[in-house]
Amino acid sequence: MARRNPPRKVTYFDRAAPRLARNTIIESTFEVGRRFRCTMRIDCGQLDPGAVIRPEPGEWQPCMPERLDEEELADWRAGRDAVYQLAALTVGARLAVADA
Repeated sequence: MARRNPPRKVTYFDRAAPRLARNTIIESTFEVGRRFRCTMRIDCGQLDPGAVIRPEPGEWQPCMPERLDEEELADWRAGRDAVYQLAALTVGARLAVADA
């Protein structure tokens, strides 16, 4: 029996009136489970409104994990999505993040 790839998940963030300058760099650090912290930086000037973007892995403390458990993965996705939601508000456009 052939194994199929799971469907790709895409999260959409709706457009809103811009609140920050388009050249803003957003930086956010958030907890991922009890073991890790992740810092993500997004240069809003580099975003193409309406495009699908791949999530950046960010900087990890104490080190980048080889694998996350389900709870840690949920924490990382929630933190990542919050950063991209702020980026969508900043550029005033709809953004989508695709999970491969």
